[in-house]
Amino acid sequence: MKVYRVTTEVQTVKTIHYIIEAETKEEAQQIIVSGSEREEGEEVDEEVKWESEEIVKVKYIEEC
Repeated sequence: MKVYRVTTEVQTVKTIHYIIEAETKEEAQQIIVSGSEREEGEEVDEEVKWESEEIVKVKYIEEC
């Protein structure tokens, strides 16, 4: 039997809540779209999209 390391990539969807001070809903949305608050939000959920998984590398490790 041989041993391999298989590396995959998979997409995830994160749900993030932001607390934004703005005069209007549109202004609050624009602040988020502009990226000025990036990484300031609170991650509340993460969903892995397993159907998107792809093999990106296979490496032979050893013979058992």
